[in-house]
Amino acid sequence: MSDTPAEKPDNTPPVAPAHPPLDVRFLDEHIVAVSKPSGLLVHRDENHPDQPAALQVVRDQLGKYLYPVHRLDRATSGLLLYAFSSRTAAALQEQMSEPSAVKEYLLLTRWPGSFPEHGNEWVCEQPLHDEKDVARPARSEFALVEALDRCALVRCRIRTGRYHQIRRHANHCGRHILGDTTHGKGRLNALYRERYGLERLFLHCHFLSLRHPVTEAPLQLDDPLPAELERVVSRLRTARDERAAQQG
Repeated sequence: MSDTPAEKPDNTPPVAPAHPPLDVRFLDEHIVAVSKPSGLLVHRDENHPDQPAALQVVRDQLGKYLYPVHRLDRATSGLLLYAFSSRTAAALQEQMSEPSAVKEYLLLTRWPGSFPEHGNEWVCEQPLHDEKDVARPARSEFALVEALDRCALVRCRIRTGRYHQIRRHANHCGRHILGDTTHGKGRLNALYRERYGLERLFLHCHFLSLRHPVTEAPLQLDDPLPAELERVVSRLRTARDERAAQQG
């Protein structure tokens, strides 16, 4: 038997892999708004302790402690807002629930979908069940931006912030978000992935409008569609125009 002592187990917490800095859309001494890419967690959780997350990336990027204001799903991209104090974060969170706050997303949906009678502007107020299976009020306001090749670019303003609200409401209205592997259609996702290069959920938080929590000045934040989604839209426009030329 060897007299060599057994090695002690390595209990060092896992270190998240490095992530490139995030694009800063607004920054002052009180708040920062960044553009979160699809696939990046908002913050680490017990299911992903070793994955990079926006909270830690921006904290290290700016060298400041951050307080979250709102969330985005991991698959969703777009504007993510943080405060540099708990008081500022609380003020922003309160504003987010006010009717005057504007939270808008861009999404690509099946079009005209299962219920074309919804038209080009429609509202969904289907209550959504939470993790305790309690039905909660929810309101999403949709409007057509551009009809494409059997799909459409749509704008959505949410009045509530339920889990997967836009994705679930789009599904309820028969206008599934393309690239949605949870509430969408696998066949359509595969078609748009192969034909147009859509490799992710097409859901992007592109605009926030509220008051600055300290100065009270109007604060309007925007984040254009990321390049991978712009390429998809460009290919769809080409397909739409070619189809129209063949029919015309």
